Amino acid sequence: MIDLSLNEVETLSAKAARGAGFSWGLAEDIGRAARRIAVEADNWGQAMLSLAEHAQSFEPPSPARAARWRSGETDAATGGPLCPIRTAALLLDEPLPANVMPLTILDVGLPVWLDAMLSRSAMRVARPAGLATRADVVIESRAETEQSDTGRRGAIDERTLAALNSFAARTYVPESERSRLRGAGGGRVDDE
Repeated sequence: MIDLSLNEVETLSAKAARGAGFSWGLAEDIGRAARRIAVEADNWGQAMLSLAEHAQSFEPPSPARAARWRSGETDAATGGPLCPIRTAALLLDEPLPANVMPLTILDVGLPVWLDAMLSRSAMRVARPAGLATRADVVIESRAETEQSDTGRRGAIDERTLAALNSFAARTYVPESERSRLRGAGGGRVDDE
């Protein structure tokens, strides 16, 4: 096992999320959520790898589905698992009215991410499902928000770290003679 600082957990997770296809804004949110998972549990690396591997199979919440949530209507699953990241972003950008909570959202993919993303808001997942790949979740009001993440490090096994680094490497610009001529890299001698 390798111990990473919480800053390293956050940075690696953000890069891996971007490499998996999330926008930079959502990737930064994922990095912060991974940090919260690392503070609470030792499985942050596996959670991050599962998110990166399944990122393209998740469905974003449709406007019609979000409208049902806001009006307090019963949710209806659409087939594929709902993206926990885009669902959390929607809920954080436009919080649910208090009169519709608790709200059941059906078929959320990797609900640990929804819970981690909501952890600093006025909402929470009532019964977190751990590393379940899909689950129905209940969103409820939170009495108080959680405090800052401190005092831990994120343990990760070497194979998971290598897999996350491969996703992060997708964000790197390939080297070329043209980029070097324009000043990229350290050149032949890098003594700065």
